[in-house]
Amino acid sequence: MDDMQLLRDFAGPAGLPAPDELARKRAELIAATTARRPGRRWVWGSAAAGLAAAVAAVVVLAPADTPGSPGPAAAPVTDPVRILLAAAAKARALPDVEPRPDQFVYTRTRVADGRENEWWASADGTHDGLAFLYGHETELAGCRDGKRVQKDHGRTVTSRCEPRPAARPDLPTDADAMLAYLHKSTYGEGDTLHDLGNEVVALAGGYLRPAARAALYEAVAKVPGLVVRTDAKDATGRPALGITWNSTTEHGIGNQDEFLFDPVTFTYLGSGMTGAVVSQGIVDAVRQRP
Repeated sequence: MDDMQLLRDFAGPAGLPAPDELARKRAELIAATTARRPGRRWVWGSAAAGLAAAVAAVVVLAPADTPGSPGPAAAPVTDPVRILLAAAAKARALPDVEPRPDQFVYTRTRVADGRENEWWASADGTHDGLAFLYGHETELAGCRDGKRVQKDHGRTVTSRCEPRPAARPDLPTDADAMLAYLHKSTYGEGDTLHDLGNEVVALAGGYLRPAARAALYEAVAKVPGLVVRTDAKDATGRPALGITWNSTTEHGIGNQDEFLFDPVTFTYLGSGMTGAVVSQGIVDAVRQRP
């Protein structure tokens, strides 16, 4: 599964970057914006997060249906760059846990109509995983020795493949390198903001080690035209900050998505496209839950 986040109480309130750090990042943002070729306008809608970790056979990475932290009343942050940089700082400070090759990244999401999906994706891409998508059980066959063997309507089908690890060990850990990686556009639709958005959705909803997750948020902060929605909610009803963008594919099809972040801890809550992330963790076996 290649579309494959910290407990609020564990994370605690997240501080915003110091003014001098923000000024430096803004200068980088302006430089990156002027250096890029003109593109379609992005409108994002919220900020950031990270994954939690524990030293155990099962590592919990994100909460299930956790109520918001009450905290003191404060004016919501409306600057998308500040939000993303705060989220990046929070993510970079998390414990770094590298899954074993034989483990699985477990993820459970909820969509707007209340239905839930869950899957177990192989950490190194070579082991057989499993998904329950909209009530249907689907085998996620691993890729071994360049071949993937899976059942298809009672038949055994063998196809050529390359492993697609759920825990990527080679992702960039700085903003510029991450932005270059995103522009490679593995979706094959061309170098557009639509493609870039698809890449961010796929990465943000999966397992990322702290340095890579922080780099992802810092890379997004370099994209021009980001806009915050302060009254957003995710599919579970949790209040959120939304960072949105509007983009159009090369075929003229419009797309708008929203990345949702906790307004107190800046933890990533999910997106409008893939739904709310309600649970995520590292487990030893298929069907095991954190």
